[in-house]
Amino acid sequence: MSENVMQKAKALADALRFSPEFILMRAAEDAANQDEQLTALYTEYEQKRAEVEQLAVQDDPDYEEMKARTRELEELQAQYNEHPLAKAVKQSRNNFAAMMREVNATLQQALNPEGTKARGCSGACSTCSGC
Repeated sequence: MSENVMQKAKALADALRFSPEFILMRAAEDAANQDEQLTALYTEYEQKRAEVEQLAVQDDPDYEEMKARTRELEELQAQYNEHPLAKAVKQSRNNFAAMMREVNATLQQALNPEGTKARGCSGACSTCSGC
């Protein structure tokens, strides 16, 4: 394997690690992990999910109980998703993923410039749904 390629890969990894998108994503994740209310909601959600799974694998499942537990599970998920810190994590992950799509598109275009032109690539990754 080319030492030059590995050095460039490490440089790219460092650039990604110090990007605002990555830093904000990690900060949002850390804040969410330290929030007692959010972690309690997540724990309760996971317990309820496990209960629903156990009910589903029983020989003769109680469908009414499963239905009730599933509603509780959905309510917990909605509460979790509405929490400001959970929203911040989701948004920061989306931002980082968008940046990674652009990085990957740039790599693809550099490695196969004719292939991206053949698919009608304009080079403007911000409006692209992916190569």
